Amino acid sequence: MASSRVEGADVKRRVGGPRARAGTAGLVALLLMSPALADTLGTISVSPPPQDEGAAAQPSAAPQGNTPQAAAPQGAAPQSIVPQGFGATSAAPAGAAFPGGADPSGQGAPLTVKNIPGAGGSGITVSTLSGVDASAAGLLGQGDGGFGPDMWRGATRSDVERYLAQLPVVTGSPVMNDLSRRLLLTAAQPPEGQQSGTSLLGVRLERLTMAGHADLATDLAKAAQADKGPAVAMARARAALAGGNHEEACDALADIPTGSDPAHDDMAAFSIKLSAFCQVLSGKKSEANLTLDLAREEGLDDPMFYSLVAEATDGLKLKAEDPKQLDILDVALYRLAHRELPKNAGQIATVAVVQTLARDTTLPPETRIVAGERAAMLDLIKADELAKLYALPSFAQADFDGLKTGTFPDSAAMRRALLFQAINAEVLPTDRVNLIKLMLSTGESAGLYLSTVEVLLPTLVQLTPSPTLRNLAPAAVRAFLLVDDRPHAQQWYALLAPQGQGIGRDARELGALMRISDPQGPGGNGDQIAADILADLRSGVSSTRIFATQEALLLQALGYPLSQDVLNAITAVAPTDLMNQLQNAGQKGVVGEVVLLSLVSIGPGGPDGADPHVTAQAVSSLRAVHLDAEARRLATEALMGRSHAEPG
Repeated sequence: MASSRVEGADVKRRVGGPRARAGTAGLVALLLMSPALADTLGTISVSPPPQDEGAAAQPSAAPQGNTPQAAAPQGAAPQSIVPQGFGATSAAPAGAAFPGGADPSGQGAPLTVKNIPGAGGSGITVSTLSGVDASAAGLLGQGDGGFGPDMWRGATRSDVERYLAQLPVVTGSPVMNDLSRRLLLTAAQPPEGQQSGTSLLGVRLERLTMAGHADLATDLAKAAQADKGPAVAMARARAALAGGNHEEACDALADIPTGSDPAHDDMAAFSIKLSAFCQVLSGKKSEANLTLDLAREEGLDDPMFYSLVAEATDGLKLKAEDPKQLDILDVALYRLAHRELPKNAGQIATVAVVQTLARDTTLPPETRIVAGERAAMLDLIKADELAKLYALPSFAQADFDGLKTGTFPDSAAMRRALLFQAINAEVLPTDRVNLIKLMLSTGESAGLYLSTVEVLLPTLVQLTPSPTLRNLAPAAVRAFLLVDDRPHAQQWYALLAPQGQGIGRDARELGALMRISDPQGPGGNGDQIAADILADLRSGVSSTRIFATQEALLLQALGYPLSQDVLNAITAVAPTDLMNQLQNAGQKGVVGEVVLLSLVSIGPGGPDGADPHVTAQAVSSLRAVHLDAEARRLATEALMGRSHAEPG
């Protein structure tokens, strides 16, 4: 394939960065009524990369926390925490090329479309593709956050197809979202084995679009222009629609088969709907009406589709119930018919379109804020953009006064907007702290803790830890650890634990979080750490025992020895087949398989909801392939999810 040029991509900000979740009791109770954000998706297998002594470790150009660190001291633990089969007991050699060695011949290298983070310019150059299929194309090379050209070497095609289709791309975990995005964007040779007809490129495009990265999906599709299969064409069309590139979406229609059963075939349904959309768009209204007739005859049951196309062609507004979900094509049809989106569009929109809705200046502020909060959780918009959305509504003085009496707007999103504006207007540090705690609390209850922390970060950084503000310390420690800012977290933790000695449950759990997140190791008194864990494991409080179990498992996964008493106190769990496969991948040093199986085994609920043994296995195997920074971030998120230290 000849070289070409793809313009306008910005891979940098979308493939890295630490990101994942999180005064009177009456006020807090009123704020804990927001529905939690939940959108998700799932897995894969691979074999060892070639060992090339002296090759570089994972590139430092990868954003925040992506550079593998030296492995933590490998203490000889007295015994395994769980039965045989748990843990990547044999890490890949430190000198191995990461994540795979270069092809000495220079032939057949995957197509890599590079936009190195921090480099000047955002243009993307498409290299010549030689002797490989189009699914080898990618936007990330080994030097800018990718996992290397050999990340699938040794994997079976069937395993890759099976698990890649399950890959979670929308989770509450920033490190998981980052890993899945990089996995999908890495330029790598496809795995060997018989093809089932599934297009790996099509799956990658579909997953990127479902995660809200229509721009990246479009760039990836352009990098692999040779693949015009139906799945790829459909993914290209969806990505183009999400990005507002209607002409490009209609061009892709030529490669999407029409099918004959739109009532049961998703591709056939998409094809016939897109056909009608493109016909109206090009002024062929009579043809669009014929397409509607054909859709009815073939049993497509979608009253809103018929209503929107009829309004776009003839001005008729056929009766139809408001949709329960808004996807990419739905939003495009609403715009085509010049019909207002439903009032709850921000809530019911799929992730693929939340960024678009957040930036649509024709929509009401509340709709944009709801969509913007969801987009910010997934790093589709940055915190400063969310801050501007929070500043959109106009509140009366009575609304601000209501914060003192527990009177809030009915809409949870508008509550957070009101709180944000009040925080910025408040001049008294103690009153400001109380408002910050309220906003963090409502953010966590809504499943929006990460975006709430990030939008408040400039304010938190300005506050100087002092005894007067001690009641903010637990929330501040959690918030700064969530965004991988240990220096500020340490300053606030010092208020709770002078000389490292804290009293109370908050200090105990936050101290454990400080240890887990420390790249230099847990430090402190090993006997005291073991005693704290044992006391928790033997307590009668279920949440306390779960916290201690997760802490102990993560410490061992990070390579630190535990006493025999602690090991004996943990209930052994037989590893699943997937955990065994993940362990084996770590032992072989196969980075692609480790990343994929880690994500799939943890699942869309993130490390908060995963079995502690599963999360620990993922941490252990990530370290085995020298993804130490990612392993530690995952461990921190997992333990934070088990902590009941005050989030706000």
